[in-house]
Amino acid sequence: MTKGSEIDLFADRLDAYGPDLARWPADFAGSAEALLACSAEARALQSDSQRFARLLASAAEAPAPNGFAFRVVGEIAARREDRWFRLFGSPGRFGLASAGLCAAAVVIGVSLGLATSPTGASYDPGDAIDVAFNDVDL
Repeated sequence: MTKGSEIDLFADRLDAYGPDLARWPADFAGSAEALLACSAEARALQSDSQRFARLLASAAEAPAPNGFAFRVVGEIAARREDRWFRLFGSPGRFGLASAGLCAAAVVIGVSLGLATSPTGASYDPGDAIDVAFNDVDL
């Protein structure tokens, strides 16, 4: 394995297992210790990972303001309701416009269907059903 790929593998394992080699699987920890002994780049990666782990630990211990979680959830819910109201509930924006477009599409579809449907004594819808569902050649 080349030095670059060893460093990449070490970085991936740092992301997966963290900077504390005691938490790594034994076979991975042994190769990581050997790499740390001979590579300054690996030591720098481990140092960065240790600083990041300390930062996360300190952020997890920071007290949140009273009611902070409720405010966050309330803000998310308000934005979601506002988005749905803007799309479907506002007559001036999309509410009536979307209803009008749907009604027009239905009218056009029915009109085209009636105008182009085969009529007469020779029309048998059973043939169309056979072609559509049974894959029968007529």
